[in-house]
Amino acid sequence: MDRRNFLGLAATGAAGILPFSRRDREARTTAGRAMRGDPKSDPQAGGVVTPVSRRADVFLSHRLGTDHAEAISVMDMNGDGRPDIVSGAYWYENPGPAGVEWKRHQFRTMSVWPFHIAGENKIEFCGDCIQFPVDVNHDGATDLLTAAWQTDGIWWYENPKRTGRFWNSHLICHSQATEGGVEADINGDGVADYAFAHYVPSNLIWINFAGAKPAVHSVGGKAADGHGVGVADINGDGKPDLLSIHGWLENVDADRDKWIWHPEWELGEAGFPILGYDVNDDGKMDLIYGHGHNFGLYWVEQRIRNGKRTWKRHVIDESFSEAHALKLADIDRDGEPELITGKRYRGDPDPGLYEPLCIFYYKIDRRTATFTRFPVSYNGTAEIGTQVIVTDIDGDGDQDILVAGKTGVHWLENLRVDKVPASVREKELWLNVNWPFVGETGPGSAEGHEPNSASIVKCGG
Repeated sequence: MDRRNFLGLAATGAAGILPFSRRDREARTTAGRAMRGDPKSDPQAGGVVTPVSRRADVFLSHRLGTDHAEAISVMDMNGDGRPDIVSGAYWYENPGPAGVEWKRHQFRTMSVWPFHIAGENKIEFCGDCIQFPVDVNHDGATDLLTAAWQTDGIWWYENPKRTGRFWNSHLICHSQATEGGVEADINGDGVADYAFAHYVPSNLIWINFAGAKPAVHSVGGKAADGHGVGVADINGDGKPDLLSIHGWLENVDADRDKWIWHPEWELGEAGFPILGYDVNDDGKMDLIYGHGHNFGLYWVEQRIRNGKRTWKRHVIDESFSEAHALKLADIDRDGEPELITGKRYRGDPDPGLYEPLCIFYYKIDRRTATFTRFPVSYNGTAEIGTQVIVTDIDGDGDQDILVAGKTGVHWLENLRVDKVPASVREKELWLNVNWPFVGETGPGSAEGHEPNSASIVKCGG
């Protein structure tokens, strides 16, 4: 089932997206350069600079599960002091550095929906587009805040404080087609708030969890709502503003719902979140966003001329489609954040639907406003659904990446620090140890294959 038909939207999508035919040709040309290893011809114009000599952080992909939830979070689910991975109806138990098996546990129920494509219905979508760990009822146990575009409502699942019990759901507020959200301290009280946007425009919603009950604020109206949301201080007044695909809401007094609407840009169907970052180090807040349902990853430069604010878009990367989730995090621990994003799998029948899955991180040189791309995973099973988590999940001192999507839950282990012994690595081989195949005859068969003992090399001492 096409999501746009599901939601009653025209197949042409949201305003602000360039015509696909020309963009697709241009993006494929860029993709060809990237696959050949050719650098961008004009780094000053923005875009990808291919790394030549600097060794990137290397990531080893672990596929932990094959469920279809696209949201992901981290919390200690069993009280053993190790962070576990939560996605959809399941949590994956952290085995610690001596183990390789992340045992899956169900803790809630989820609804699923078919996806109609090529004349077939496949059960693909799961009602979990965004999730955040939050102690909603202030009882000392971390609960789970969730929403999805297929369902009505922003919900929280109550932690029963006992492993093995199912978590009960509670409705916070009605919210149709809730495509994604962002965590930030919007009202400046030192407590994290959460903002949500909708595929079908209604209002931006932000929720304050500092009080005894969640305080829900609806702001901006249909003019400000759409496929993308972010939080950043655009005008440098010290107050976090709300970012939309159509412009930004200036924070005057968030708790009293006082905002000033500035319709200053059109981003199209942006990924989540829209990021605020001073890319060119000129003291003004810029934007970073991806097209969640098309080719294109961009940064938008804030300029001020004669007291008037304008915005100029620059290409970062147009070699892959569906950059639906983005993250700024310090991957290599050099004190500067990197941009992490990649391809979502089968968000819709979007451009690039059947092209290779990919995840990259980008070093940002603020002196030249250029992005240098490093691979995390390419043409494997790992994808970025609707969220990216960056954390030291195995406790070895480097930053790992966690993602979920229709291809399953993946832990992308950073090998910058690698303390795992070979005996543990050997338990997670991709090698088929049951080859040669039983029942075959001839050279190389189980009957005819005899190891040459003289050629066996003993490894590991």
